[in-house]
Formats: sequence, structure tokens, C-alpha cells
Amino acid sequence: MRICIDARMLGPENTRGIGRYIEELVQEMLVLDAADTFILVTRNADHPFKNHPSVETLVADIRWYGLAEQLRIPGVFRKAKADLVYVPHWNVPLIYHGPLVITIHDLLLRHFPLSAKMSTRSWPLRLAKRFLYRVVVANAVSRARRILVPTEFVKSDIEFFYPSAKGKISVTGEGMPRIGGSDLGAGTVSEPNPHDLAPNYLLYVGSAYPHKGLDDLLVAWPKISERYPGLRLVMVGEKDIFMRRLEEKAATSGLKNVEFRGRVADGQLSDLYFNASAFVYPTHFEGFGLPPLEALACGCPVVASDIPVLREVLGKNGATYFRLGDADGILAAVESVLAQPEKSRAQARQAALELRKRHVWSRTAWLTLEVFRQTLFNN
Repeated sequence: MRICIDARMLGPENTRGIGRYIEELVQEMLVLDAADTFILVTRNADHPFKNHPSVETLVADIRWYGLAEQLRIPGVFRKAKADLVYVPHWNVPLIYHGPLVITIHDLLLRHFPLSAKMSTRSWPLRLAKRFLYRVVVANAVSRARRILVPTEFVKSDIEFFYPSAKGKISVTGEGMPRIGGSDLGAGTVSEPNPHDLAPNYLLYVGSAYPHKGLDDLLVAWPKISERYPGLRLVMVGEKDIFMRRLEEKAATSGLKNVEFRGRVADGQLSDLYFNASAFVYPTHFEGFGLPPLEALACGCPVVASDIPVLREVLGKNGATYFRLGDADGILAAVESVLAQPEKSRAQARQAALELRKRHVWSRTAWLTLEVFRQTLFNN
């Protein structure tokens, strides 16, 4: 087979979740499948797989979600002369009609249409983009021969909004995260940076989009801070407009011991996870949820909102759960972890060992390749 993969989001520096997903998936597929050729469509020729004998590179420096993508990417796909095109997201050009497999990681914008950067634009542009999002997703669901999803939750969500998709969705999962090339589930971390590792802090890693529930965390923080005066709250994530708004809200509210770090390097991130008292994840919606897995893989206890997808991914013992949006619940969950720090860390390490058996990138890659073969040879 000649498989064309839209890898323009390759690498965590582009889109941390999808970028890492593409990198992990391609890496494992190249190990499992030496017979086929993979044509990677990337924004530049310098990528991790550029010298692999089974890889061809097509450079297309075209950003996603724009008009250029809609008009130019179909020609790039045709130039690949592939048997199958795989798009690891819903952003399929409307005018592309070839054999297609896609991954939909979530339907976030059906549930939280303001939880994206387009919500910062003028209202006519917001309405236009919301309309176009629905058109593009509906087209991708209709055109794709098969749809891959990370969880049963996302599968059910797609079937609810797009009943015609029933029968062509496969749950392929994701793997336990690796940061900086290390399998964190094996307990490997880089040398600590003393500045970052002053003890007694809660950690959050991710975006500050509204659906992440960080306003709930700031509401809970005065109570937590009063109970634990030496405790800090460390927020890691891109300092975009949403994170800056959150930072301003913390300042105007007079919240103490709240630190906004911005983006950090992978080695520094693993140190932050490894030394945090707990990782707090108050999210309202996810398709999978990599950050709490990253935390567990570093032996960091997780405190998380009790939503179905996190129960599915993390399991019963992977987190101390609190009721969604409940500030007192966040406080109680944090207290339960901090009351027995050694026991909590031991439970996190044990949960990581169990989750490593469930979330395996090689399995995701194998299932994905099987879908590719079924798409070509069973249609």
C-alpha cells in the first residue's frame, strides 16, 4: 500500500495533542509495517521520519482550518499517488473525494462552541466559523470510509450527532505518553531543575480554553490555599489569550501563590510532574485526556473531574474524582491526596503500571493499519 498521511500537525510544537498523536502513531506503524510506503505531508522537510526508507515526504506549508487548506491540500493528496489518504483530524477539504480514513479525537465544538480561539473574533466571524466547522465535520464523516476514535465516549458522541456513521467507527485508543523520548511509565525522568522543584505545589498542564474548567479551580483555590498556606498552584500551558485572561483574573482576585509558567520543554515538564504534590484536572470535556496519563506515568497523583471519558481512560483507581464544577469537591479531593502523600504516590505508580497495559501505542498503530487494509481490500 501507499498510504498518504496528512502530518502537517506533526510535533508537539504545532498542536500538542494531535501533533504528539501523529508522531507516536507513525513511529509505531513504521516498526510494524515494513512492506508499505508512507507519504507524509508535512509543513517542512525536517521531521523525525525524514530518513526512514519507508517514508516519502511531500512538503505543503499550509496551515490548517483556512481557505488555502481547502483549495490546495486536495492537489497535494493527488500528487502523493496514494492508495489511501489518512487525515488524523476532521479537517478534510470539502472537494477531496478519494479513498479516505480519518480520526476524530472529539466533537468539542458541538458541545462548547466558544471553547476555541475563534470565540475571540467578531460575532459575524464566529458565526461563520461555527457554520463552516459543522459543514466540514459533516463532510468528513460522510466522505470517510472509516472513522477512528480514541474512546467509546467519542464513538457514542459521533453516533449521536451523525447517525449515518454507525458501522464505520473503530475505537483505536491511544498510548501511554512519552515525553522527550522517554517511556514515563517506566519511571524515567530527566535530572531535576532545582528552581522548578521547590516542594508543595499543585500542577495543571494544558490549555486554558473555557471547557478546561480552570475557573472552577480558581474558585476553589482560596479555600485550598487557606488550608495549605505553603502550597502553590503551578499552571503550565501556552500563554494565549485564554491563559492571559486567567492570569489577569487571578491577579485581580488577589489570589496568592498562583504561578503561570507558559510552555515548558519536555524535560522540564517531566520534572514538574514528578515533583508535584498532585495534578489537578478540572476539565468539563475531553475526547481522551493525555495530561493526567502523563502525570500518572511520572508517579504524580491525579485529582480530576468525574466525567465519563476520564473514568473510561483513567479507570477507577487512576484518579481521585470530584463532582464537575464543585469547588468544595476539589478541596476535598486535594485534601484526600495531601493527607497521605506516600500512599497517594504509590497508588499513582500502581495505576500507571495497569494503564500501560491498556494504553499502548503499538496496539493503536496495529489497529489503525488493520483499518487501512480493511478499507482498501474489503470495499
